[in-house]
Amino acid sequence: MSARVLLEVAAVALLTTGCANRCDYTQTKCQYQCNRNYQVCELHGNDEFYCRNETGNCWVECDVARTGCHSWL
Repeated sequence: MSARVLLEVAAVALLTTGCANRCDYTQTKCQYQCNRNYQVCELHGNDEFYCRNETGNCWVECDVARTGCHSWL
């Protein structure tokens, strides 16, 4: 392999790793926000089922965002 090919492979690997780390961070942050929203929902005296449903919807949105984050790889 030539030095240029090795550099290109290394660059792609770094970009892939960087995106994965960014996506993981975004997913963790999103899930934290969902959990926080659940706590706020309960504090406002809402029904537990309602709060759980809202949190479930939030987690689904997090999963969709994460899927989109990796779609170009």
